[in-house]
Amino acid sequence: MITVKSNQEKYQMDVSNSKVTVKGDIPADKGGGGEYMSPTEMLASSLGMCLNVTARFILEKRNIAYKEITTKVDIEDIVGESTTFKYHVAIDADISEEDKAKYIKMAFAGCHVHKLLEQKLVFAAME
Repeated sequence: MITVKSNQEKYQMDVSNSKVTVKGDIPADKGGGGEYMSPTEMLASSLGMCLNVTARFILEKRNIAYKEITTKVDIEDIVGESTTFKYHVAIDADISEEDKAKYIKMAFAGCHVHKLLEQKLVFAAME
């Protein structure tokens, strides 16, 4: 479970999973300080983290050495119409571009956060 608590700085918050706490903020043009990740950026980071670790699992399962995997995610939000998650995965490994594309496609299909975002969302208050 994630707990978010406001702190003394305008619109900044502490975001915790009970093990680790990170700071959150809203952009300066929205009235915040813009010092930390915004809620939308944290949502994007969830997909980026999931794609990254899923690609790593896939390569490691196949004993494919890699130097680095970099994922980038951006969210285009048209309120009331649609939300587009744009993503890019770069695999720094000595494998063909064709294999990289195959493993990226597998990572996208296997990413749990992607699966969560693709299905019908239901919001319910907790007690």
